[in-house]
Amino acid sequence: MKLSAIDRQLLQRELRSAQDALSAARTSSTALETLTELTAAIETLTATQHELVNLLLDRGASWSTIADALSTSSAAAKRRYPRRAARQAGGPRSET
Repeated sequence: MKLSAIDRQLLQRELRSAQDALSAARTSSTALETLTELTAAIETLTATQHELVNLLLDRGASWSTIADALSTSSAAAKRRYPRRAARQAGGPRSET
């Protein structure tokens, strides 16, 4: 399933943000700084993963297909990734 240009731009921005946080974690001088940056990266990646699940569902992918990509069961995927509003280009994230 191809991503639209806007979806690709959003994904690239989110992945860059996570990558920046990981880079900062690698160069942190304290355990607390490393933990803070690592947490920021994980939160960004988790939110991006959730948005991709919703995008795939919006485009007709089945929970079974998505669950396979997540290496989990359909039931577990549904529990972990409840549906939420679609993201808006340039707008604030939908949080649940």
